[in-house]
Amino acid sequence: MRILLICNYKPDVGGISGQVEILQRKLRNEGHTADIFSTKGSVLWRLGLLGKLHKAALKYDVLHVHCCSGWGFLPAVVGVNVGRRLGKRVVLTYHGGGGERFFAKHTRMVKHYLTRTDANIVLSGFLGEVFTHYGIPYTTIPNIIEFDDTQFRKRTSIAPNFICIRTHEELYNIPCILRAFRQVQTELPEATLTLVGDGSQHNALIEMVKDLGLTNVTFTGRVDNKQIYQYLDQADIMLSAPKVDNMPVSLLEAMNAGLLIISSDVGGVPYMIENNKTGLLFTSDDSNELANLMITAVRHSSESIDIIQNAHQAVNVYRWENVRKQLYTTYGFSA
Repeated sequence: MRILLICNYKPDVGGISGQVEILQRKLRNEGHTADIFSTKGSVLWRLGLLGKLHKAALKYDVLHVHCCSGWGFLPAVVGVNVGRRLGKRVVLTYHGGGGERFFAKHTRMVKHYLTRTDANIVLSGFLGEVFTHYGIPYTTIPNIIEFDDTQFRKRTSIAPNFICIRTHEELYNIPCILRAFRQVQTELPEATLTLVGDGSQHNALIEMVKDLGLTNVTFTGRVDNKQIYQYLDQADIMLSAPKVDNMPVSLLEAMNAGLLIISSDVGGVPYMIENNKTGLLFTSDDSNELANLMITAVRHSSESIDIIQNAHQAVNVYRWENVRKQLYTTYGFSA
């Protein structure tokens, strides 16, 4: 097969771009041609986007579009237009937890493009319900995770060493974690918190740490994906408090590394984490509930370790060997 992967691509940043990089690597390893076409660029560059993609897409059999809400929907607009014009097979994967709001606001546009594809892919049952509501056909295929099985560390106890690997943007609600951590430190003064990532709220978060009088908080800035497991190995509990989300890869990586997950129960998260079985879920933006779970997880290590073991088994569904057949079917190719 010859597949062109179309998205707002930026190398080494994770998220959608990270998923596209993994997919490209897996397809190439199996002998297929797989290249990336990025729709990211200046306004001037994007003015000629349709022509650029039309020229690039001529030699491919399948156009696999990866998009999300807002400007992230641009790959769908250009990808579907070019694919239909050239008679190519168009497969679209919709990422991100903001789909419900975006579909409601731009229903006509969304239905126009997502009903002109040959196949649509959603990552979880959460977005599947949104697609069903608007009468848009879809197949559920989860994210592909490249697990390093050597990175799993079996924990015999749970120390109050917390980590959060989320972009420092309002959507991911890091302030909720900081407020909870303040409560945790009154009970567990030795607790540590590592914040991996960067974003528009980065400086404000540093100031918030000072204002709250927190200690043992480390800001790493943006970290290359290849170094993520080094940071995961130094912690025992992964925290995530987004207001909206779909299928965060960072949580899956943490599950594979043997950390306990504590996350807000938003979007697609409850579809990937079963509360009290493969992780712990709390009500979005409830820092009191989050703090209580953090303290309980440390003080009841044996229960936390049982949850970690369950989670480590559950992540197998995201391995390439368990995803490839479904994906190839959407491509119209027999695996």
